[in-house]
Parts: sequence; C-alpha cells; structure tokens
Amino acid sequence: MPLQADAFRRDGGSLRTATGVATAEGERHVLGGLRGLALLKSANSEFAGFLRDGWTTLPETDDRILASSVRAGWRFSSLDVDFDEQHRRATDAISEAFARHHSESLQQTLYQMGAALLDACPAVAEVRLSMPNLHHLLVDLSGVGLDNPNVVFHADDRPYGLIEGVLTRPGASPADSAWQGPLLT
Repeated sequence: MPLQADAFRRDGGSLRTATGVATAEGERHVLGGLRGLALLKSANSEFAGFLRDGWTTLPETDDRILASSVRAGWRFSSLDVDFDEQHRRATDAISEAFARHHSESLQQTLYQMGAALLDACPAVAEVRLSMPNLHHLLVDLSGVGLDNPNVVFHADDRPYGLIEGVLTRPGASPADSAWQGPLLT
C-alpha cells in the first residue's frame, strides 16, 4: 500500500500482539504491539558520515532504499482505552513517520516513529521498537555492458544490524516488569 510516492507498507503479513502482565507485587500492565510490519522507502533516505572501523562493510550513500520489518510494543498507562483504536493509531503513526521524513539513518527513523506513536496515542506510556536493517543494493550491470542508474536492486541477505530503541513518555512510571517473559523476547 503506498504511503506516499516513495514509501510503502505491505498490506497483510503483520501480526497484532497483546499481552497482559500481573506481578506478585500487584503490578498490572497491558501491552499492545505488532510484528512483521514491512515498510520500504525508495527515496529520501541516506546513510553517511558514520564511524568506521575494520569491520565496516557498508558504503556511505546519500540515496538508498530503506526497508525493515518492524516489531513494536507499547505499554498502556491505563486499562480504560479503546485498544482497537489505539492499535490503528499506533500502526498509522509509525508507518506515516517512516514515510514522511527524510531518513539520515535507521536509528533516526526509529526515533521519529516512536515519537510519532507517543504523539498519536496519549494512552501509551512507552514504546519499544525493533527494526532489522534490510538492505537493497544496486546491481552492478557493467559486466554485461549496461549502466544501472539506480533502477535495478537486489534484496541483500547479509546482516546489517538490528536497530532497537525505547521511548518513554515524560513523567511515565518505569515498568520494566511489564516487558519480562517469554512472549516478549
């Protein structure tokens, strides 16, 4: 599904998640989330000026395809919310944030997505995002005498990192116990 001219969200394939947590100390938490939300930008993305070391293999670029399969979880500050509406708002907020801003890095994009979710969902106290960096690299057609001016790409299978982050609403109570357990790892 096009989000805008150069950004897309795959319809279907993502899984909605929900978890309830109750601790022996009497804490109660409800978490919403999703996994497998496929997003892709074909323009307005770069990755340059980063630190390099002997293990760096990724070339710098000011024009790249940015793609990921998003896993997100959000902790509600209240149990008195419309969970369906909050899920729709959260999904739309992270998708639209991915699409609308110029990405300098997946890390920066992840932050923008988390901030957009908190803005769109006042009932959410905290959001956790996990996004693998799924690279699409330019195919070198020079071996067959052809130029490839950013037209043909392949989805690379090499690992380029798993970017994760947590954003918490200012003033929200910490709740590490909400994120414990085998369903959330």
